[in-house]
Amino acid sequence: MSNTHQQVPESVVAAGKDAVAHYLSMLQGGCTERFAEMCSVGIAPGTKGTDRALMEGRYNNEWMDRLPSRQAGWIAREAKAAGISVGGKMYIGGIADKRGHLDPEAWVDSAADIKRVAAKRNLEVDGVVTHRAHEAPPPKAKDISDSILREHVAAERKKSPTAKTADLVEKVKDRIVPYWKRKK
Repeated sequence: MSNTHQQVPESVVAAGKDAVAHYLSMLQGGCTERFAEMCSVGIAPGTKGTDRALMEGRYNNEWMDRLPSRQAGWIAREAKAAGISVGGKMYIGGIADKRGHLDPEAWVDSAADIKRVAAKRNLEVDGVVTHRAHEAPPPKAKDISDSILREHVAAERKKSPTAKTADLVEKVKDRIVPYWKRKK
């Protein structure tokens, strides 16, 4: 491949020599790379983040037609039994919680739905919709509950009846609560 083709997008190279020549002449004429690519290939750029880009070919559950019929039927039946309306919606596994296809928020009908769920669950999403997760604060340190501590100290006291209570408490905490999770 020549040096001029290294800067030419693959879509333009795939369209042939005339498209490459047109692309390069548009760049020399002052056009942006994206506009030159669009004109050379003859295809409008994608419409990332729109409902059309997300749901095109999927509105009437056409996306389920690409699944094995047994699997598609099983997913739809289980979702409906869980109270989820699947009509005009699409299941997005990447935003689902541990319930998978039984998670009602994983069934979306718009790009806004994906953004809302991603923001709510602090998910990193990159595709038709982009959402950047923010760094979550570390969980708050928590000490062992008093009732559990008393129960374990009593069990330790049976093993070592002459030990000091403070030593037994420290021994129990060392065993149950890692040092980095203890309240300071």
